[in-house]
Amino acid sequence: MKRWMAVTVLALATLGVMPAGATEREGSIPEDLAARKPPRPNDLYVAVLPFWSADGKQGEVARACVMLNLMRHGFKLAPKGSPSLAAAARRTDAAIRRDPKWEPLARLETADAARVGKSLGAQWVIFGEFGDLKTQSQKSGGILPRKIGVIDIRLLVADTASGETIYWNRIRDTASGSTGLFRAKATAIERSLVTRAVNTIFDDIGTAMPDHYTGAEVSQEMVRQVVEAMGK
Repeated sequence: MKRWMAVTVLALATLGVMPAGATEREGSIPEDLAARKPPRPNDLYVAVLPFWSADGKQGEVARACVMLNLMRHGFKLAPKGSPSLAAAARRTDAAIRRDPKWEPLARLETADAARVGKSLGAQWVIFGEFGDLKTQSQKSGGILPRKIGVIDIRLLVADTASGETIYWNRIRDTASGSTGLFRAKATAIERSLVTRAVNTIFDDIGTAMPDHYTGAEVSQEMVRQVVEAMGK
């Protein structure tokens, strides 16, 4: 089942970043995933692959947010035994580079993602891509122009045993940064959009999963810290 819906955008948590329009959403609904009768999250190992984009922007932000959301809902992160989220990301990247069919800079197909996820001992694998992620200036009533952030992100969940996509969502969203002395930076606006989009998708995934504990919502500061650790 697919859906296309427009919902009212809520205010962003980051200082100086405000909604600019409606969120457009397409893809699976929680009932689609629930119908597959998935096991409890703490019985599932999930691998998270890099998110593809033409310029590489914010890909690690998306991956960090996905991993944090997996932890929030009680999933186990593959590969097993990783001492940290950053270590899990590095071990996953190494597995991708070892894959004989890996092509640098190429988009991952579901079959490729499932194969890599399986090699990492995961039952599910999450990957995705950015169709667009940018910040542009727009004239406003103030002295300084406003910054408008735009995102088009697609997230997919595949079963590594069957190689089948079992859940997917695509979100298009915008947000604006305030004018003035403390106006938001372009990277902060983009990070806000990525975090909000991934959190929204996982709110639905969590709804579809059997009885499990759900922690506090993933914040941009949490994401920033994980991305920083990945870069070390």
